[in-house]
Amino acid sequence: METKVAVVTGSNKGIGFEIVKGLCQKFNGSVYLTARNEERGRKAVQKLENLGLRPLFHTLDVTSESSIEEFAKFISTRHSGIDVLVNNAGILDFDKPVPTCEEAKKLMDTNFYSLLTISKILYPLLKNDARIINMSSDWGLLSNIRRQTWLDILAKDDLTTEEILQFVDDFLQNVKNGKTAFVSFAGHNGDYKVSKVALSALTFVQQKQFIKQGKDISINCVHPGFVKTDMTKGMGDFTPERGARAPLYLALEAPQSLKGTFVWHDCHQVNWDD
Repeated sequence: METKVAVVTGSNKGIGFEIVKGLCQKFNGSVYLTARNEERGRKAVQKLENLGLRPLFHTLDVTSESSIEEFAKFISTRHSGIDVLVNNAGILDFDKPVPTCEEAKKLMDTNFYSLLTISKILYPLLKNDARIINMSSDWGLLSNIRRQTWLDILAKDDLTTEEILQFVDDFLQNVKNGKTAFVSFAGHNGDYKVSKVALSALTFVQQKQFIKQGKDISINCVHPGFVKTDMTKGMGDFTPERGARAPLYLALEAPQSLKGTFVWHDCHQVNWDD
């Protein structure tokens, strides 16, 4: 029998690490822990091996097209495809509620633009009944945006990827226009909010595309809760293990008919655009 394959991006620590752990315990197949930094990634694998688990490791920098291509080549030569893909990699600097243009662009490259590159390179490797889980946030709800024009566009049933890109471009232009323009767009930490709103919107658009293509692939986004990690400077309500609960539900237990939804940390669906 061919081996099933699960891949978790940015998973050497935090929620991603706990998702890999949960998959190693319950997923009947190969589980890839991936990280930009090989040393940190292999240390994370060692931690799981010490628990009797057997994750596999591969370096993967989601902001590098060549790194994603190298990973895709590796997977395609060893496996028949990908069954579960958790797009977990993300960054946030709580100490920079109003970032510089450079900082905002770097965050957008990691949290949003990387998904478009992954779509182009890794999605062709997805099995017909694959599951994609995109890590969003309560800051990824549409209500975090303060521009009515964009609220109207992003809530459309026929929203396109191009319109989501225009939304992100417009935000980055506002960052260049200074603090007042930045804050009026999405408030403090607006770069993170916009990146997660864009990720959520892309989830729904891509689900419609899969259905149109006649594929049974499910893609959902999830708010894992306010989790105590390095990214949140140790602040939060939940442990990383608790934060992995809803993503693992989507990866392992949810019906395949659950498609194009926004799932809360307690596994119930919420209306993204309320």
